[in-house]
Amino acid sequence: MGRRKLSVVSNLGVKITKSMFGYVRLEGVVDDVLKVMKAVRDVWGRDTEDVNDTIRILSNFDVFYESMRRRFKEYIAPRKRESELVKGLVVVEKIKLTKEGGRRAVVVFDKGIELDDIKHLLDELGIEYEVVSGA
Repeated sequence: MGRRKLSVVSNLGVKITKSMFGYVRLEGVVDDVLKVMKAVRDVWGRDTEDVNDTIRILSNFDVFYESMRRRFKEYIAPRKRESELVKGLVVVEKIKLTKEGGRRAVVVFDKGIELDDIKHLLDELGIEYEVVSGA
């Protein structure tokens, strides 16, 4: 049974995409994505359930990757508090973990998060990024 080979992105920096539905996707090596999520919590002050759960998932990559694989799931939805949903404080919609080209993660941000905000945060962190036209 052959596996389909997906395009592999360089391990340097991250790739950000804004879909036609308004979601911003951040894709990169787990260490860079984890650094971004910690900055979202610390710099933006978004100490919410979804951000903390995303950091936990990325920090325990191997455990969650195996769990996803066993359950045939493509994405993990981090825990969210209902009160944070109502207040519009949710940052992360879903997370994808992959081992294509190393330990990589894709974070799909909530529609309220703008592409320019993510670009500014990446610039502050000194992480190289590539903006890819919407998918």
